[in-house]
Amino acid sequence: MQIVKPAEQVDMARNKRLLNRYRFIEYETIRILAAWLPAAGRMEYKLAMGRFLWEEAQHVQHLFQRLREVQTPAFRPPDDPALEELMAEALHAPDERSLLAGLFRVIKPALLQSYRWHSQQTFANPDAPTLYALKHIQLDESEHVAWAEAEFAGQPASDWEHYLAALLAHAGGISGAEPRSQKPARPAARSPFRTPVKAARDERFRILQRHWGDAEERRQVNEAARRLDEFENYSQEMLAAETVALIIHLSPDMPWGFVYDSARHCYDETRHCQLGIDWLRQHGLDYTTVPQNTRIYQWRSQYDAATQYCLLTRGNEAHAFPHRRRSLAQYTAAGDQLSAQYVSYDMADERQHVAFGTKWLPELMAKNNIEMPVEQFIEETVALWQREYVSGDLPLWNERELA
Repeated sequence: MQIVKPAEQVDMARNKRLLNRYRFIEYETIRILAAWLPAAGRMEYKLAMGRFLWEEAQHVQHLFQRLREVQTPAFRPPDDPALEELMAEALHAPDERSLLAGLFRVIKPALLQSYRWHSQQTFANPDAPTLYALKHIQLDESEHVAWAEAEFAGQPASDWEHYLAALLAHAGGISGAEPRSQKPARPAARSPFRTPVKAARDERFRILQRHWGDAEERRQVNEAARRLDEFENYSQEMLAAETVALIIHLSPDMPWGFVYDSARHCYDETRHCQLGIDWLRQHGLDYTTVPQNTRIYQWRSQYDAATQYCLLTRGNEAHAFPHRRRSLAQYTAAGDQLSAQYVSYDMADERQHVAFGTKWLPELMAKNNIEMPVEQFIEETVALWQREYVSGDLPLWNERELA
């Protein structure tokens, strides 16, 4: 019988190599976005980064599910130092616009092109699960590239973008199969990334220059004032997203499942921030006039990743439900469907976040060398939360040292 030579260029061995490279690029993009989210000053970029971060996690999940079907272990290094250097260098952008332009105008268009080529060149029926994954990933990636085209329209490629493009060429492109150029020199614009201990805001915002004050004093008596206060607080939930992003950045050795759940957690918090922004806009108010209490992020960032995670999930989020239920009852009784719906969806998200905390805290404690029973750690951390957060003090170590 005649031996048929296939027209397809992606055999199974090449398929696995390519999927490993895609997975590596998408995963490192998550970590880069998480590292930069607190450091970016422009709120619109923070909101976009939260969505991108979560969608990147969906891409990695698609690739993970396919990779574990064709190889063990599913996650492997790309076995290409040049590709690893590309993604390592992408972190050290000079500023947030350069960071996003580099990721979304250099790396992502090349990635999208490779996905399209791969979809045409793999074996359609035997490799149908890969085609399904790539089809859905391409939907997001096309939107990401379009976002960058609109955001940076008319902006010529910067030295930073040229540098990343040269690093990509040095790696043989996304596939690694293209001719490899010489390794480029680092540009003067490169700025070594430093873990953000403060949450950045752009010039439109005023930063709260005092301690939070006593919790009882903050409680509003007037119903209209209380409702406004609640949704102004929602518009500041970027602070929670920034903490989750920082925890992702500080926890490179945590399992993929933790990163996947944390990407959703971070995205939820950016959506809660958007929820507050939308509510204020619908009431004719400008969210940029709300003073930003970035001290909350700075206070949490003093602690190790496990303590930060516990302060957020078992402190703030676990203790929010009585207040949210009262709000929901009041808004429902007043016929305020908009506010009631917003609070309802927020509560659904927060229940999941508390579950994330319960699920991942033991492993996060182990990674941070915290050797005590989990319940004891939670009890001590919640006491810390009540003493330093609920009281409104938010003490900072550097201020203690200066004092």
